[in-house]
Order: sequence, then structure tokens, then C-alpha cells
Amino acid sequence: MSLRKGSKVWVPDRDFAWFPAEVLESSNKQLRIQTDSGNKIIVIAPEKIFSRDADEDEHGGVEDMTRLAYLNEPGVLYNILRKYALNDIYVSLYC
Repeated sequence: MSLRKGSKVWVPDRDFAWFPAEVLESSNKQLRIQTDSGNKIIVIAPEKIFSRDADEDEHGGVEDMTRLAYLNEPGVLYNILRKYALNDIYVSLYC
């Protein structure tokens, strides 16, 4: 995974599972990132984070999870949260 300055990522958190962040600096062994809220800067190993869609906040989620650029746990959970908040959750009627 190639992460550079400005890359959007998901960072693990004990209390909230995942939170969105942006890479400030990168090297082979560690990344310096800032949370999207701007109140926390963290140094973390690259293998502990996941990439996220750069424009996911602009949309109300995607209909089909396979349309996510990065199909990973935090991305899927965030998409479900967005769809639920908009009361746009769907279920299959074909059983």
C-alpha cells in the first residue's frame, strides 16, 4: 500500500473502532497522521491502517458495497452508518 502525504486513511481506535484521518508524513516504517477532527496527531505503523475513499463524505453512501474503492471493514461499516443515518437501508426481497 502506497501512502503519501494527503492520503485518506482509517485508523483503529479502542473506543470507536475506526476513525478517519489523513497522512501528514510517511516513511517505510511509520506514518504520522492527523484525525479528521484535527485534535489528534498519531504516529503508527502502516500495516495497522486501511485506505479510505477520498470522496466518501461527499455522498450519502453507495448502493452496492462493491462500488467502494477500498472494500475493507471500516469502509463497509462507515457506508452502512451513512445509509442508516439517511434512512436509506435496503434489504433484498428475494428470499
